[in-house]
Amino acid sequence: MHTFTHRHKIFISATIILFLAVILYWPTITLPAIYDTLLHIRITKGLNWLTVWLPTEAFGFYRPLTFVPLLAIHTLFGNYPSWLLHGLNVVQHGLNGFLLVLLCWRLWRRVWPSVLTGLFFVLFPFSYQAVAVYGHNVHPTTTGILLAGLHAYLNALRHSAERRHLWWVITGMLFVLGLLSHESAILFGAFAALVHWHEDGRFPSLRQLFHSWRMPWFYFLVAGGFYAIGYQFLPISRAPQATLTGGGIWVSLLYLLQAATYPLTWFGRFVPPDWDFVVVLGATAVTLLLTILLAYRLPKVRWPLLLGWGWWLLSAPLITLPLPPDYLLHGPRLLYLGSVGIAIAWGIILAPVTPPKPASLTMLWRVLAASLVVTSSWFFVRARLNDYIRLTAPVRTITAVLQEQPPADGVVLVNLPQWLDAFDPTYRVGKTFVAMLGNYLFAEELVAENTTAPHPTQAIVLPDLLANTPYGYAPHHQTPPERLWETTEAKRWHVILTRYTPETPEGVYTGWLERETAVLTPLANFGPLQLLSASAQLCQNAIQLTLDWQSTLTPPPITTSIFVQLFSTDGQLLAQADGPPLSLRPDLLPPTPWQIHDIRQFPPDATAAYILVGVYDFATGERYPATTIDKIELQDNAWRIPITPCSP
Repeated sequence: MHTFTHRHKIFISATIILFLAVILYWPTITLPAIYDTLLHIRITKGLNWLTVWLPTEAFGFYRPLTFVPLLAIHTLFGNYPSWLLHGLNVVQHGLNGFLLVLLCWRLWRRVWPSVLTGLFFVLFPFSYQAVAVYGHNVHPTTTGILLAGLHAYLNALRHSAERRHLWWVITGMLFVLGLLSHESAILFGAFAALVHWHEDGRFPSLRQLFHSWRMPWFYFLVAGGFYAIGYQFLPISRAPQATLTGGGIWVSLLYLLQAATYPLTWFGRFVPPDWDFVVVLGATAVTLLLTILLAYRLPKVRWPLLLGWGWWLLSAPLITLPLPPDYLLHGPRLLYLGSVGIAIAWGIILAPVTPPKPASLTMLWRVLAASLVVTSSWFFVRARLNDYIRLTAPVRTITAVLQEQPPADGVVLVNLPQWLDAFDPTYRVGKTFVAMLGNYLFAEELVAENTTAPHPTQAIVLPDLLANTPYGYAPHHQTPPERLWETTEAKRWHVILTRYTPETPEGVYTGWLERETAVLTPLANFGPLQLLSASAQLCQNAIQLTLDWQSTLTPPPITTSIFVQLFSTDGQLLAQADGPPLSLRPDLLPPTPWQIHDIRQFPPDATAAYILVGVYDFATGERYPATTIDKIELQDNAWRIPITPCSP
């Protein structure tokens, strides 16, 4: 009968943390391909299994392992399934937590601090951007390779001479893979030095430091230095460099300190906004005090604390010095690698390697503090993931509309959101927004990669249809509205409008335009518009009205609008859905022979009996005269449409 040892406990705990990370980020599985994922797919399409290992000028970085998984996925599936891409990110994040827990256990041989470190890592608030968007996969990938490399490094130190060579080879291979994933892997030698000193339990003397060339970590450090120098000569473009003048660098420093002390800066949500500077510096002072006191009272925690804060201090300059402050403040994903050190440090502070007595007040406040960090981080990350779901709601409408349409059909995206920023006072230094498209991305890519077929695509912004909301947002502007119908590449254009409600952006399919050559007999004339056909059906989820129009003027008056009124069996007005055809300005509508297929919906109502439809001038409120094709005047200048049961 096997004994249930600490080794079993730590393995089970690490596995639980892996699954916890998967559960936390599981909502991302349903997200479409967005943001940098689209850019990486675009670049991958120009690569093959040979050129993927060469510098890519269009990318601006040398990171071959960014594109290798995409090439493999396309080879296997023929496209880039978003569920698979996001699933890889989520699983990698969980595996990184697993590797970190085991690494801490191997160094400390204490279950509780190791588990708490893993928890803090997978729940780190600023990691949401790196995990939710596959285009940021480079951060989980590089971190995972570095953690695996440190495990191999430890094995090489601890194994006998005959097996040590094998582990040094494995460590070297992982080091190279790290460099091919992200340039931050040059830090591996420094991380290995921290682990090596932790393993020895003592800091090297000046003489030993002078003879560091005898230490294996030194060679990784030198190799990383040579790689950093050689990287500067690769034929790739360069990102704009940050300046050290002005206050930008100090804002970046404040942002990094906020992240490093996040269990304390979380309380900044309860103070006025102009106290942000005081909150961050106060949290930093308290963190330093806790670290110093703990290291002074418990000598065994000095090396774990040095490993944690040393990891963070090594990672921070790599994202502070080469990047503009604005880029850093909008990129919480950049904190992913450094979050390993932050998790280790806070895991030690709240659960020291040498614990107090189980029943003591010290243990009680540590348990309460750890619980607060875990729960607050969980809800913060979930809120950001919900923002991603809200932001991408129009993409789900696009997918539903186009999945049954031929590739020749075009789509007009009106006020498609580019990013969304729901104000959250939790961490006020920096931006905790979510993005769907950047200025370097195109709506065509968004449509093509999420409908598995390219469609002619136009993205326009109509300011009159935008609304004031409790959250911030920006629409994606790509095609000038006045050029909307100059193209002839599609005979049918589907129109999808994003409405910004107080709760969320929502995609609404307002209908489609179709170029017809056959002349149809209209049902009625309404001044600048002719009604060609009309139907209304009561289905389970909605009452759907479909109206086919044709313009008689080129263009119709800009104040032309349609009134749509829903009535009950006893003649009571139940609801209205007024607005121009397709919710577009009439002057944007193309002339005959284009036909306008307008779709409007009402909530289901069993008492609904008929709908009245007509055309009016919304500036004056006057209705246009309505007549049948036989020139018989319609009562109230409206066409009556009975509501029928939904067709099977």
